[in-house]
Amino acid sequence: MSRYRSPEPSPEERFRPDDGCPIFSPRLEEHLVAVSRGETPERGTFCGNCYTPIARDTKACPHCNESTSKRRPVDIVPAPIAAALRAQRATEGRWVNGFAYIGVLLAMVLPLAAVLGIPTVKDSLILGTAVYAPLLLVGMRVFPAIFGGYFGDRKGFEKARAKTVAVWEQWVAERDNAG
Repeated sequence: MSRYRSPEPSPEERFRPDDGCPIFSPRLEEHLVAVSRGETPERGTFCGNCYTPIARDTKACPHCNESTSKRRPVDIVPAPIAAALRAQRATEGRWVNGFAYIGVLLAMVLPLAAVLGIPTVKDSLILGTAVYAPLLLVGMRVFPAIFGGYFGDRKGFEKARAKTVAVWEQWVAERDNAG
């Protein structure tokens, strides 16, 4: 079991790995995304261990439980940590979109195969259209959602998280050796 606490589940449940890597807390991720969009200043008060945004008078980080007296808070999230989030999101996006396109391809091909594979439907343009159109419409909604939203999301998260954990471990080693 990881020593990092997970916040209460939100209405939209997210997968929370238990791999000992404290980044990214939901608050840190929200902050970094807002900074990248220009919606919030880059500077603030952050946990010196996991970089979760904290109040100035915080005694222990609510995410990693690190004491602020043990590791002093910082004013800015280090650039390699922000870059790790951007890389993680880009990797996840590529996997999700790739699997969603596979779903779109299947949504186009399977109804066509069904229409061309049933002789009665194949011989009637009206019946073929009546069968193909709803299958296409439903398939275009269902297959990309299943392939991109489930399989692509899981695979993308696994691949991206592995890279993020490697970046985190390298960062911690460099940070702790420099201090």
